[in-house]
Parts: sequence; C-alpha cells; structure tokens
Amino acid sequence: MLAQFKPYLTALIMPPASLLLLLVLGWLMLHSKKRMVWGKRLIALGALSLALLSSNKAAFWLNEQLLPAYPMTNVNDALNFKAGAIVLLGGGVETDLPDGVAQLQTATLDRLRYGVYLHRKTAIPLLFTGGKGWGASNHFESEADVTFRVAKEVFGVDIKWLEAESRDTQENAENTFKILHAEGISKIILVTHSWHMPRSVKQFEAAGFEVLPAPMGQMTLSSAELLQWIPSAQGLKNSQTVLREKLALLILSLKAS
Repeated sequence: MLAQFKPYLTALIMPPASLLLLLVLGWLMLHSKKRMVWGKRLIALGALSLALLSSNKAAFWLNEQLLPAYPMTNVNDALNFKAGAIVLLGGGVETDLPDGVAQLQTATLDRLRYGVYLHRKTAIPLLFTGGKGWGASNHFESEADVTFRVAKEVFGVDIKWLEAESRDTQENAENTFKILHAEGISKIILVTHSWHMPRSVKQFEAAGFEVLPAPMGQMTLSSAELLQWIPSAQGLKNSQTVLREKLALLILSLKAS
C-alpha cells in the first residue's frame, strides 16, 4: 500500500516542492516576533537554494559528486561481452493525447533509439521492460506495448521480449530475470540514462544478471560558462533527477545493510 504513495512522497521531498514548503514556512514565521529572524533565514535559504539548484552548473556538479559514472559502451565491447539480450529500461509515456494514441516520452524514445543502434550493430535481441508506474491509470497501454509499437512503426525493429508488469526499477530487474532466466540468459547489455545507471546496475545484478552498462543521455555543459549559472527549468529538472537518484541509492544501501 505504501508503495503507491512513492510518487507523491518523492515529489514532496525533491525540489522545487520541498523548497517551496520551506519558503511558506519562513513566511508563516514572519508573523511571530519570536520567530521572525528564523523566518527570514528560511526564506533566504529557500530562495538561494532554488536559484542555485535551477542552474545547469550546479546540476552538473551534483551529478559528478553524487552519482558513479560508467564509460560509454562501443560495439566491440558489446560483441566481446557475449550478452544474450539488450535490455531497455522504460522512461515514461505520454497519455491522454488529443488523438488518443499514447506515445513515448523523450527519455524512453532516446533509450529505444540507442538500443536499436546496438541491436543493429550486434544482432543481439532486444528486451524492453516497463509497465505503468505506481501513479499511472490502469486503462492506458503499458509502456512496453507502446514501445513495441513505436519500435516497429518508426524504426522497423521487432522487440523480442516485452515485460509489461513492472512499476519501478526493482520490478524491472526481477521480472526481466524471470523472462531471460527461462531462456538461459544471464548476461545482458543494460541501456538507460547515465544518471539512472548506478541504481539500475545494482538492482539487475541483485536480481542475478551479469551486466554490461550501456549508458546514454549524459549530462553536459555548453561552452557559455555564464549561461550555465542562470536559473532555468532544465537546470532544476537536472538537479531534481540527480538528487532523486542519490536518494534511491541511499535507500537501496539501507535495505542491503
């Protein structure tokens, strides 16, 4: 039951919601003479933190400091590893579109594109894992079904295995192992975003796989140094992504201890 509230709890803990709550708390404290000083401090802290975390420079720094990095995988690495499957992790779908046809969010489409590239270069079959997520409505297509359709229509590629029941990365790993273990496959090439890879590798290895990470979508900085410090929606999104992944890794470590 508690797992169903994961998206809501995470949203409240992560910026900007947590920082907005800090600002509101500071504003409320301004109405008390005893707490006015602390109210001003909380407002200053919340505003400064929001501005800083909204910069691409801060997001990039957090990514380097908080998350382990994996090198990119080339075709020779993939071939030499002798994996039985290329496993693609879902990253979300767009629903309730005007035409009623669900489509892949950018993260999923980028992972699919890279997975198709590796598949064409190595002839290793594809598996996609992704259900509906804890916060999704049950009447929509699963992410796996949408991806199968897009892979066929856009890239002309058939995905050999679909795992459509998982709601998070842990279930991605456990359900994928059930499918591939029955096929005698224990070595996989894992495709997901670089920031998602540390947690994904841990959970797929825990499920029983030998994993070759194939990260993509690495965070980068443009050459305009000053521009990277200016707050932006993308900067805030990147910071939120890194902090969410670090929190998830800490929870994994606590579970393992």
